[in-house]
Amino acid sequence: METRDAILNSAERLIQAKGYSGFSFQDIAEEVGIRKASIYYHFPVKGDLGRAVVARYRDRMRAHFDRLPAASADDFWPLFDSYLGPIMDFGRSTGLACLSGVMGGEYLNLPSELQSELKAFFMEHEEFLTDLLERGRAAGQYRFAGEARQMARLLFSTIEGALLIKRIKGDETYVGQLFQHVSRMLGRANPA
Repeated sequence: METRDAILNSAERLIQAKGYSGFSFQDIAEEVGIRKASIYYHFPVKGDLGRAVVARYRDRMRAHFDRLPAASADDFWPLFDSYLGPIMDFGRSTGLACLSGVMGGEYLNLPSELQSELKAFFMEHEEFLTDLLERGRAAGQYRFAGEARQMARLLFSTIEGALLIKRIKGDETYVGQLFQHVSRMLGRANPA
C-alpha cells in the first residue's frame, strides 16, 4: 500500500472514531509507522488531509450508487437494501459511524473547503434518495405522504442520527431495528 493511501486510511478511521478535531498528524504517524514529515509531504495542512479523506469517501459512495442493482417496476426493495448496505455495516461496528455524519457535528469549526465537501456528500445522498423514493412510489412499492424530497431528508437524517446514537448506546442492533421500522413505515410488508 502506498504511503498516501495508508495516511488516508488511518485518517478516515481516526475521524470515524474520534472526530476531525480528535486526531493529530502524530496519531497517524504512529499508526502508519512513518514520520510526521511524510504526512506533511502529502498533506501540508490538516484541512488538505480532511478534504482528501471526505473526497475519497464521496467517491466510494458514488461508486456504490453506480453498482446498485437496477430497480424493476416489480420490486424497489432490493435497491433500498443495497443502498443501506454500507450504513448497516457501520451500524454493526463498534464505535464507528458515517465519516460525514461525525464531521457534521464539527461543521462550523471546519475549513471552508472541507465544509463544501461535506455539503456535497449530503446533497448527493438527498438527491439519490429523492429519486429512489419518487420512482419507488410511482411503481407502487413505497407508500408515504408528502414530497419525496422531504421523506429523503427525513430518511437521511434518521440514518445519520441512528449511527451516532448507536455509538452512544453501544447497541449494535439499534440501526438494524430502526430500519426495519422505517421499511414498514415506507410500506414494506415483511422487513428482514
